[in-house]
Amino acid sequence: MNRTGLLQRSLQASFSLGLLAACIVSPTGALAAEAVKVGYIIPLSGSAAASIGRAMSNGTHLAIKHINAEGGIKSMGGAKLQLVEVDSRGNPQVGVTEAERLITVEKVPVIIGAFQSGVTFPATTVAEKYQVPWIVDLSAKADITERGFKYVFRPTQIPSSGNADSVADFVKWIGEKSGTKPRTAAIIYENTDWGQDLAKTMRARFAAQGVKVVLDESYPPNAPDLRPLVLKTKGVNPDVISVTSYATDAIQIHKLIEQMQVDAMAVIGSGAGQVDATFVPTVGARGANLTFTTNGWAGYEAAVTTPFAKRFWSEFAAAHKADPTEFSVVAYSVVWILKDALERAGKADPKSIRDALAQTRITNTDLTKLLGYDVQFDEKGQNTLKRFVVQQIADGKYRTIWPPELAPEGFRMAWPVPKWAARP
Repeated sequence: MNRTGLLQRSLQASFSLGLLAACIVSPTGALAAEAVKVGYIIPLSGSAAASIGRAMSNGTHLAIKHINAEGGIKSMGGAKLQLVEVDSRGNPQVGVTEAERLITVEKVPVIIGAFQSGVTFPATTVAEKYQVPWIVDLSAKADITERGFKYVFRPTQIPSSGNADSVADFVKWIGEKSGTKPRTAAIIYENTDWGQDLAKTMRARFAAQGVKVVLDESYPPNAPDLRPLVLKTKGVNPDVISVTSYATDAIQIHKLIEQMQVDAMAVIGSGAGQVDATFVPTVGARGANLTFTTNGWAGYEAAVTTPFAKRFWSEFAAAHKADPTEFSVVAYSVVWILKDALERAGKADPKSIRDALAQTRITNTDLTKLLGYDVQFDEKGQNTLKRFVVQQIADGKYRTIWPPELAPEGFRMAWPVPKWAARP
């Protein structure tokens, strides 16, 4: 080979090595850290929970953005988080299949999801089989953390029984405080794991405190016409109506309650459809006003008090033209809980991440102030420090009323709620 040919080959080799170096060397001269893949299963279409899933996805993406912008996982050399998001479509089989694919094909060392208990319960079995940690966001089925699994953690939700306990505790408290005690109740719930778990606890708690359940009825999710059910509710004239529904069904039920003038001391939602961002605008100001609901989050007045929380709130609202709900707050927070574990794990290895999660103790931080509770797992992977509040919608705003120490100063709840004929 002549001198010209040798020179050309040398230049080509140098150029190739330069490209390789550019791919693996960071601007500071250090080797660029490999991204940490995070599997994420969430309903984005095909189910009544899709609107909630999209709100949660928005919160998750914002957390990824903030963590990466702040330098990623520092104990891993600044590794960035790479979200691998899939749509469960609210289908348990899709959730199981996608969990398997995320683990065996995408090689994710951790999964977050999948909001709906009917999807999360079977899909977490896959993660346990492969020993890949799964952080449950808002799935409430009790058995998710009652199976002796070692790779499943639930930081921001408690079993459905805890939600129902909050309703019953509130009804008992307000009855004693006001002197106007409910004597009867109707329990309306969607016929899913979540709905059935809530109803089971609700009927037992009401019975124990002397509230007679005069209607106990389930319905299929996404029911096209719930008019007969609401008409039946009106016929039994309950003091309290408990409604456990996702947004589409909750909106239909509450519209019908207004149209049919179903009077009660209170209509109390179970922290799903009634706290969806679409609820108040779609039901309408009059129909939504004075509705009670549990919520896993105490709301803006109680929780958005730090620069960390205010940055989340303002950026989310600006990007999506809507204020965050509990679902977005929880989704955002779960990624930060994962970051805490990754920093302590020091490597993107499933077992190391699992062991770090098991040792989690996050107390009195900007994150826990946003959530409204601390995070520490028991031997089952359940955060026992999580709690629900009860809120009342007043003039389109969710105002925390129970526990009373979280109630905003100067706000007086309506109890019992005025009859429809007396409302403006």
